[in-house]
Amino acid sequence: MTVTFSLDSDSDATVWPAMPILGDGWGAARERKKWARRTSELLWALVDDEPVDKKQVKMLAFELDSVAEQLPRTVPVHQVFLYVPDPRREFLTFLVHAGPSEGDVDATLDELVQKNEPGAAQDPEVIDFDTERLGRGKRSIRYFVASKAGAMCCSVNYAWRLESLGIDVIVRTVGEDIGWITSNIDEFDEFARSLFVNLDA
Repeated sequence: MTVTFSLDSDSDATVWPAMPILGDGWGAARERKKWARRTSELLWALVDDEPVDKKQVKMLAFELDSVAEQLPRTVPVHQVFLYVPDPRREFLTFLVHAGPSEGDVDATLDELVQKNEPGAAQDPEVIDFDTERLGRGKRSIRYFVASKAGAMCCSVNYAWRLESLGIDVIVRTVGEDIGWITSNIDEFDEFARSLFVNLDA
């Protein structure tokens, strides 16, 4: 089954910009670099309490370009949104993936939000997360030690069953700055509630 859909959001695009998913090749690399540069310039232009530093603009552009290049190769994704409330600190990636609906709704959603995934430092916090736009869903906050980094990480995982389309959708972010992530859960939840399916994509 080929899943052809996209999620859109009416959240502030300067805080939640979308990252393009491009292929390989020189043309794709050029488009990524152009997107990264423009996005970095825009985000830094919105910081009004200090002058724009070209080195900082270049650094953020480099980081955006690097993530945009690496993500499709390392993680299967349909879309990527970024959380960049302040370009002076590390941004978060929110990965979107969809697949055909299978099995019992509750059991599948539990699996998608990694309720029983091995390696958690404690039982994940799982709640029902139904939204007006996407329907029945769940959200989890999960703490675990990343094998590569050897550091404690936190992931925030959303999943919905879109009955009308016959697909299950996951939106996930992960990072090492646990305090910052957990302090922004309300913002993440607000963004998740803003998501809706764009069938024209």
